[in-house]
Amino acid sequence: MKFLVFCLLSLTFNGLAQSVNYNDVGVIVNLNSPESMQIGSYFQNARNIPTQNIIYVSVPTTEVINDAEFTLLRTQIENHLTSQNLQNQINYLVTTKGIPLKRNGFDCITNSSLGDCGSVDQELSLILGPHASGIGVSNGYNNPYYQENTHFTRAQFGIYLVSRLDGYAVSDVISLIDRSGPNKGVNQLDAQVVLDIFETNLIDATYFIDNYLDPSKDILQNNNWSILQDYGLGTPSNVQNALGYIGIGNGPTDSVLLNYEWLPGSFSSINTCSAAQTFNAATNPDNKFLIANLIQDGCTAAHGYVNCVYLAQLLETDILLNRYLDPNAGFNLAESYFMAERLLSHQSVLIGDPKASILIDNTAGISKPTISNLTLYPNPSLGVFKFKGLENLSGELRIEVANTYGQIVLEEVISAFDQQFTVTTPGIYFISILENDKLAQTFKLLRY
Repeated sequence: MKFLVFCLLSLTFNGLAQSVNYNDVGVIVNLNSPESMQIGSYFQNARNIPTQNIIYVSVPTTEVINDAEFTLLRTQIENHLTSQNLQNQINYLVTTKGIPLKRNGFDCITNSSLGDCGSVDQELSLILGPHASGIGVSNGYNNPYYQENTHFTRAQFGIYLVSRLDGYAVSDVISLIDRSGPNKGVNQLDAQVVLDIFETNLIDATYFIDNYLDPSKDILQNNNWSILQDYGLGTPSNVQNALGYIGIGNGPTDSVLLNYEWLPGSFSSINTCSAAQTFNAATNPDNKFLIANLIQDGCTAAHGYVNCVYLAQLLETDILLNRYLDPNAGFNLAESYFMAERLLSHQSVLIGDPKASILIDNTAGISKPTISNLTLYPNPSLGVFKFKGLENLSGELRIEVANTYGQIVLEEVISAFDQQFTVTTPGIYFISILENDKLAQTFKLLRY
C-alpha cells in the first residue's frame, strides 16, 4: 500500500564540499570492551580526531547500568574533559559500542516497573554545564536546542550533542563510518525517502499521520524529494537509492526484511517504543525491527528510543527533514536530530557520525534502471493510459497504481506486446514501475 511522488528536477550542485574538522568532537571508549576500542580507533583515524579528544573510561560493558555505574562513567568523562581543558572546546560527544546504552533506577515515563529506561547518551548531553541538574529527572528535561534553526555551539546552548557508533556487529559500524561523513553528494533526481506506519490502531494511526507523517510529507514535497509512502500494513522492501526511512507506530514491530540500496549519508528513525532497546543480536531473539537492523541493512544513521515514550514526545521528523535536507543551511546530522528532539535526560539514541551531512549533487553516481526514455500518454486521460518506450523490452515489468490514500487500486504486468492499462475511477494516481521487484520509475497521472 504505497504511492510515490517523483519530481524531475534541474541539475543542482552546491559547490565544492568544504573541509570539516573534528577538533570539537570527543570520542568515548571503554577500555574493558575490545569492540569499543576498535571502533574508537577506526573513527579517530578516519576523521583525524585529536588524540586528547579520545576519552578512555573503565566501566561495565553491559548495555544496562545502575545509578552508581552511571556516576562512575560520568565522573571519568568529566575528569578527562576538565583535565584537558576541553569542557568548552568540545561540542560533540560520540559513544561507542561497549559503552553502556541505558540506565535504570530513575522514574521511567512508561513501564516504570520494568526499569532499564534512561538513555546514557542523553544523560551525558547535560554534563558539565548549566543544565546538569536535569540529569536523571523524571519526565525528561526540556532541550534548549529544540526547534532552533542555527548552527550548534556548546557556548550558546550549554549542552553537548551526543551520538553513538553502534550496531549488531563491529563490521556494521565500520561500514557506517566508511559510508558517512560530511558533504556526501546525493542525486536528488533518484533519491527516495520512505514514510511508513505499522503496528497501530485506527485512533493512533490518525494521530501519527496528522502530527508526524503528513507534516514530513509536506516538507519533502515542498522541496522536491521523491517519497515512497506506506500507510498500510507492512514495510516497503527492496527500495533503490534510499536516502531516508521514517517509521512510526506502537511497536516494536515484528521482523522486517528491508534489503534497501542505501545512499551515503542516509538517515532513519523508528519513532516507536523500544526501537533502540538493544544493539546485541542475542537479546533480540525474535529479530524485532530495531534501529540496529537499519544499521545492519546499510543505513548510516538511525534514531530510536530505549523504552516507551508518550506519543507527544516523539521525534518531530518534519523538523529533522527540514534541517538535514536543506542544501543551503548545511546542518549536520547531530544538529538536525537534536533540533527535532523535545527532551533530554530521556530515552532517545542517535546512531551515526555527528558531522555527517549531504550536498545535492545530481551528477552523483547512482545506479540507473535499465528502462530509459519511458513515457506515459495521454496524461491526463479519460481512462486508458499507454506507455511509449517499451518496444525493445525483452521481459516483463510490473506496475502498481495507487490513489492519494496510498491504496493500491491496480496491479498489472506489462510487456512490449501489452503496453496499456485502464483506470476506471476519476482522480489523481501514482504509478510505480517495478523491474525485478525494484522501483525503476514513477509517474503521477490524472484520470478525468
